[in-house]
Amino acid sequence: MSIYRSAAATAAALLLSCGAVLAQVESTPVPQTPKPNFSQMAFLTGTWNCSVKSSRRPSAYQTTSTANVSSDGYWMVTRTTTHKASWIPAELRSEDRRTYDPSTSRWIDIGTDDGGGYNVSTSPGWKGNTITWTDAVITKVNATASTNPTVMTKVSNSKTTSRSSFKEPSGRLINVVTTCTKRP
Repeated sequence: MSIYRSAAATAAALLLSCGAVLAQVESTPVPQTPKPNFSQMAFLTGTWNCSVKSSRRPSAYQTTSTANVSSDGYWMVTRTTTHKASWIPAELRSEDRRTYDPSTSRWIDIGTDDGGGYNVSTSPGWKGNTITWTDAVITKVNATASTNPTVMTKVSNSKTTSRSSFKEPSGRLINVVTTCTKRP
């Protein structure tokens, strides 16, 4: 009988130790990040035609963008086609995904393009009718040494203007003005 008691005691101890290990496993659900409130940006959804004038180019080039909130409600996704110009030999496509990060109280814009370009910009949000985006991470393409913030102004629900600038490695400052109008 002592062998059976010893085996029973061992089994009981093993069950108790397994219970202690299982008790340490957390069973609460993974917290969900709240969905962004896109109400101030809702006017941006739809299709836009834009004219982009860089001070280092002879004339403006044209883009077409379409923006929608993703089906999961976490991203505003804007897909843009940059149309050909004398210095743009083929159409270029890019995508921007914007969301709000409540842990840092800022908006995030993650951009990629079909030429391997990427950037990450942040913004504290809208101040009246303007929003300012500051590049946090960019590719050093197009002779860009540094960038300055981009300020977008909501002129109306169907028109925006943006102003930005960047420095070339030589130190020359390039200004860029973008005017966009929404298609009806």
